[in-house]
Amino acid sequence: MNSSSTVHDTMVLERLYAAPAERVFAAWSHPDAKRVWFSGGDGDGEYELDFRVGGRELSRATLDGGDDVYTYDALYQDIVPDRRLVYTNHMLRNADRISVSLTSVEFRPDPAGTRLVLTEHGVYLDGLDQPEYRRQGIAQQLEALDTFLGGAR
Repeated sequence: MNSSSTVHDTMVLERLYAAPAERVFAAWSHPDAKRVWFSGGDGDGEYELDFRVGGRELSRATLDGGDDVYTYDALYQDIVPDRRLVYTNHMLRNADRISVSLTSVEFRPDPAGTRLVLTEHGVYLDGLDQPEYRRQGIAQQLEALDTFLGGAR
């Protein structure tokens, strides 16, 4: 790579799910459940989840039939059951590191169910990833989570 650059961004995404916090949290903490909404669950690619402080989450796949392999590699830093997750992660496109992030996910009880607040502080590297791509990808995952949970409000 001939040049190096960094772009910093903080995003906050909120969603309201018509399910109790315990159920929404379980969708994040059980490997079989998370595989479905997080990585598409179509059987293509690799997915692992060791859900504990110090545990690792790994997803590796191609996107939309492309040739590039994307790897998401996370490490859980803090877990408060049914209330909070904090993890660090990096993403690769093939062998190139494209971003590094710190993310928190809060599960807040709400009269309508659970208000999820995801905050990600990202560093996007060398123009290989961009905040708007990440925002779009996470938004799609959160919509898939809504579908997984039943989608009723």
